[in-house]
Amino acid sequence: MKKSLLLLVLAGILAGCATTGKYETVLNTWIGSGEVELVKAWGPPHSVYEAGGSKFLTYSTRRNMQVPGVMPSYTTTTIGNVPHTTYNPGFPGHDLHLSCDTSFEISQGRVVNWRWQGNDCNQN
Repeated sequence: MKKSLLLLVLAGILAGCATTGKYETVLNTWIGSGEVELVKAWGPPHSVYEAGGSKFLTYSTRRNMQVPGVMPSYTTTTIGNVPHTTYNPGFPGHDLHLSCDTSFEISQGRVVNWRWQGNDCNQN
């Protein structure tokens, strides 16, 4: 339980002001833009797929972050004259894998839709 809470707090700190809502706002600005404009700004896509008269350009990011561990600790409180000690076992550090895949649907040379997937799709 404590480990989960710590990871949630850490994720919030790491995210800072970055939100998926802000990312979606940025993505919405591309609706109606030309494919060439998109590629000039985002660079070449990591993959392209065509189906049903539409083209799908996908951009992908991957990164790892080291989450530091927490050392074991003891907390002692005194209630009346009786000390009570609580042990926190801590936990080891680990790698956090972050990714974001953003796809733009292109129809008749224009961006008509987008979608994102992952745990690192955010905008500051």
